[in-house]
Amino acid sequence: MVEATFLSYIPDLLALMASCLALYFIVRTKKTYFLDSGFFMGVATVGFTVYLAETTVSDIIGRPVSALADTLLTSIMAVSIGIASYLLKNSDQKTPGGISELKRFISRPPLQFLAYAIAVCAWTAAALISQPWTLNQTTAGGTIFYYTYQLWFVAASALLLVSYIGLPVVSFYRQSRMVREKTASLSIKIISICWATFGVSLFFQIAAGGFLLPESQSIGFVADSLLFVLIAFALREPTILARIITSGEIVSQVVSSHSEVDAIVLYNTESDRRKLVETFVMDGLSTGQDVVCRVTKSEVPFYRAVLKSSDLPDASASRRRVTILPIEFAPALSSNVYDQSDLSRNRRELVDLDDLSLERTQEIIGSVTASDDAFGRERIGRIWAMNVEGAQAGILDLLTARNPRSRVIDLARQQDTFSNLLGLKHHGILGTRLLLEYEPTSNYEEVVQKFVKEFQANVESVAIFTNAGSPVYREFSEQRNIRLFSFSTKTSTPSRISNEQVLLPERDTSLLLDAVDKLLQAHTGRRIGIVFEVFTSLIISLGFEKAYGVISSVVEMAESELATILVLVNSEALETRTLSGIRGLFQSQLFFNSSGLKAVRLAGEEYGKGTRATESFSGVQEPPRGIET
Repeated sequence: MVEATFLSYIPDLLALMASCLALYFIVRTKKTYFLDSGFFMGVATVGFTVYLAETTVSDIIGRPVSALADTLLTSIMAVSIGIASYLLKNSDQKTPGGISELKRFISRPPLQFLAYAIAVCAWTAAALISQPWTLNQTTAGGTIFYYTYQLWFVAASALLLVSYIGLPVVSFYRQSRMVREKTASLSIKIISICWATFGVSLFFQIAAGGFLLPESQSIGFVADSLLFVLIAFALREPTILARIITSGEIVSQVVSSHSEVDAIVLYNTESDRRKLVETFVMDGLSTGQDVVCRVTKSEVPFYRAVLKSSDLPDASASRRRVTILPIEFAPALSSNVYDQSDLSRNRRELVDLDDLSLERTQEIIGSVTASDDAFGRERIGRIWAMNVEGAQAGILDLLTARNPRSRVIDLARQQDTFSNLLGLKHHGILGTRLLLEYEPTSNYEEVVQKFVKEFQANVESVAIFTNAGSPVYREFSEQRNIRLFSFSTKTSTPSRISNEQVLLPERDTSLLLDAVDKLLQAHTGRRIGIVFEVFTSLIISLGFEKAYGVISSVVEMAESELATILVLVNSEALETRTLSGIRGLFQSQLFFNSSGLKAVRLAGEEYGKGTRATESFSGVQEPPRGIET
């Protein structure tokens, strides 16, 4: 008899153990893609664990559970899940996680969350005030206590279930379609399905009353606990790097609009402006912004043709729009196109001045920027484009005077600034793996600067992996529109220290590979140039064999026509045997010292054909001083 009684407790104990295991995994998990949302998922797990613990203890001592306590715990779980869902959806991608984000969410909660929270509070208050339950017991298989509920409360619970699934659960599931990182998208789908199943299970326990006791209760508890275990594992899968790298506007910073910085694009008749327009519009729509292209009348057909032929996101689906207006209508645009309630952060603008005169340009700039203050909006960053072949002197100075921190994208002169050093054009280096051996006393960061400028001038993304404090780090730490990964001893977990810069733990090769993987995923279908300056220090600290495995993995991951990598190694810090091993991984091999850059071997050439000197840096024109590029 005692043995039979003990066996009846096994399902409850298994469910409680599984719930505790889920809670253990969540607590032990380091920062992941879900950040503060993960904390509130943990709160929901705590509520469920307490709920199971109360039920198990009550069964063992032969007393009924407290209906009041169960109602409060259900409310806590429901609200926690709602916060987790909408906190992830409305998180500030520029500074994800932390108290500041939670404060921002609390100060301006989404209307859908408020509606859902009101529904939960109303259901809880009605239950606590009227206590619409009746305690019953049955002697089948031992004394078992259970509650039956009044019909109106069952109906109210059904409405709460509809609200629960229709608002936070569906909202969370929809986010999986907007997430570029595949692992995070799958995790969001798994978690939302588990949440929905758990809600249905809780409703069944209220509606069924004593139906199928005790089997239904035991099976339900075990199933629910397994759902929380599945949520815990789904929560652990996507890393924090997936959130940092694939979040919002940071995905493609080539032509991004920062509120405090303008970008100035210089082009000529040979420049590929199609790519500029496509990237500008695509990034705007993908980040939920309205897009406006203000162009001269003669350029309107070109812009319309680009948008019509491009594979762009569906603007109507994202409730955003692309507007192309003749620049002569700039004054009317300030008052008519945007509603006064529209937020500045939800729109971006490209202003193509073409070859307008200085006087006309000054009028256009005044009309365009007047809309910033028309309705008390914050300033927005803009892309200013101008044809350098027909533009008058003084226009560039006029643009930079309005914003000294303006950044120049020189489509006219820098589209081949690095490739020319090798006697090639930009398309000749796309998809290649370049090894640059340098002498530490040389200004090798100049080569990297030209590599970066070329990809930026071709409206392609650039990422740099370097060590904090290195010459390359100092060269690019203050530059915008470059994804900079710096390795440092000052951190033990990945963290974002600015819109462009990510800090990684030193010597953590797994995070290096994860960052490269997530970076390539974020730029699927887009060209990207990646610079690695970290391998010399990795070889010295970890040994050649382990570092070689990392380098070969990076090279293999980047084997695509869309990814071009430039790997830098210190020729004087490494042994000849080590250098020989590394050289075998690269199609093109370069050498740089105080005499300049030499191509030892280029992709497609036979090895050992001899070296070829390239043109000096002095022949390459640079943008005007005082302009950030």
